[in-house]
Amino acid sequence: MVKRWFYILFIIGAILSSQALADETNFSASVDKKAVALDDTVAYTVGISGSGANSALQPNLSAFDNLQMIGSFQSSNISIINGQTSVQKSFTYTLRPKNVGPASIGAASITINGKTLQSDPIQISVTKAEGKPQKLQARQANPFGNMFDGFFNDPLPKFNRSQNIEDPIKITNTVNRTTAYVNQLVLMTFTFYRRVNLYSQPGLGLPKTTGFWSINLSDSNDQPKQVTLDGKQYLAQEFKTALFPTLPGTFTLDSATLTYQLDPFTNPQTLKTKPITITILPLPESGKPASFSGSVGSYQITAGAKTREVEQGQPIALLVKVSGQGNIKTISEPQANLGQDFKKLLATSTEQISHNQFGVFGNKTFEIVLIPLISGQETIPGFRFSYFDPNKKEYRTIISQPIEFTVTPAKHPLPKEYTADINQADNLVKITIPWRRIAKKILTILFSIYTLVIIFIGLWVWGVKTYRQKLLSDPIKLRTSRAKKVAAKRLKKSYRLIKESKLKKFIGEIFASVTSYLGDKYNFSSLGVTADQLKEILSHKGISSQAQTKLDNFISECDLLRFTPASLTADKARELANIAEELIVLIEKG
Repeated sequence: MVKRWFYILFIIGAILSSQALADETNFSASVDKKAVALDDTVAYTVGISGSGANSALQPNLSAFDNLQMIGSFQSSNISIINGQTSVQKSFTYTLRPKNVGPASIGAASITINGKTLQSDPIQISVTKAEGKPQKLQARQANPFGNMFDGFFNDPLPKFNRSQNIEDPIKITNTVNRTTAYVNQLVLMTFTFYRRVNLYSQPGLGLPKTTGFWSINLSDSNDQPKQVTLDGKQYLAQEFKTALFPTLPGTFTLDSATLTYQLDPFTNPQTLKTKPITITILPLPESGKPASFSGSVGSYQITAGAKTREVEQGQPIALLVKVSGQGNIKTISEPQANLGQDFKKLLATSTEQISHNQFGVFGNKTFEIVLIPLISGQETIPGFRFSYFDPNKKEYRTIISQPIEFTVTPAKHPLPKEYTADINQADNLVKITIPWRRIAKKILTILFSIYTLVIIFIGLWVWGVKTYRQKLLSDPIKLRTSRAKKVAAKRLKKSYRLIKESKLKKFIGEIFASVTSYLGDKYNFSSLGVTADQLKEILSHKGISSQAQTKLDNFISECDLLRFTPASLTADKARELANIAEELIVLIEKG
């Protein structure tokens, strides 16, 4: 008994401690050098990490003194440990000095969940020009690591306007497919071609990937290569990004940009690629297994127990691992028929995600804790996992090997909840309500105060009429006052959709119940509002950090269910509806 409770408390403590760590948000700013030559550049990086980084927008920058911004780029890194997602974002700005002397960068700031974070100002010294092209080094915060080192330092001719070199710089942005299924990998490749050395560090801007979950696949070991383009020799470097579509439809990747400067006598120039249109197909309904939850790719499954022998009533941990190529994050828990001989206590998961220039691969391991209710030789049938193979355009179900272990008889009587035969009738309590006595008391009270009731009704009617007239004269106040009532009706409709098993419609309705409520409450149009726009609007409304965090989790959960609607069950829908209801109550309390 003591051992079992110690095990449970240990797991709960680990979850709570990891959550506490995830709630921290760090904000900082740095430069790659404190002293810079007049003909050199400075990389100024603003970094955000922790639970708030995922919702962070562009930071607010103070004025640059004696510095000019000539380029910028944004990068992000996502890691998942024990089911907790950690996000790191960095915004890097390339600055060029204007004059010899002191220079400074003011404090940067950002608002996350209603809390404003601020960095320290930075002082820089600008020295005389060195009179030679600067050796272009990779910036530490560059999402492509130190890939630029070899690329820019290879021997190429210095740019000379008298030579009239045709097309010294070119860029392209391509994808490996323009038609894909939801959650199928789309590989985006940005290629930078050059024929001359550059005067300063270029600014790279990759397109926004709205509608996709993205992973940077660039590796610092990737080497530039000599290529022939339009009959001319170039040194080329590729930067690859894995894109996983989250919704069906037609999406456009905006232009990628590159800002560069060839010599100190010309202004920086910007190149743009053509936008790319991608058609995302919904996964087919025909042949979809009941156990399918949205995974697309190619996978394998293994399963086993941590021990071969366990005492009846004591926990045993099963390890089920799904590995392969695809979006590892969307892998859901494999299922097995546990029967009546086991009580499932809890399940946790850990993810290991890797990538190279060809795609994303890794594994997700589920630790499932069971309580055996009977003794003897037990066999748990294989765990099942279903996924869609986009190459073969068909669904596949893989099954792990069965798990066998021995359950020895319990040394002490098991708690009632850990026995296989539980008489539910024992938990029933018979309640007798004295209706006649209650009715008599109610009638006595009513007849003694009926005159007061009539007066009260008259005052109530007059008050309601006056209140409505005031509301009609103030549309904003009228909208705000009805926000909770309208939300309650939408929540009621959401619960009805659950009963009718219309779970796909439920996702949109429960999301609209919260966003429409917020729009009515704070007087903004919720129609078509995105998650980032919603966070930006509410950051100035004084919502508590607890409500903001709960709202962020709610939005993320709705987005994930839109992404993998097959994973939505009636129980999960009811849980989401309860969260929406609690969220509205929390905001109403202020």
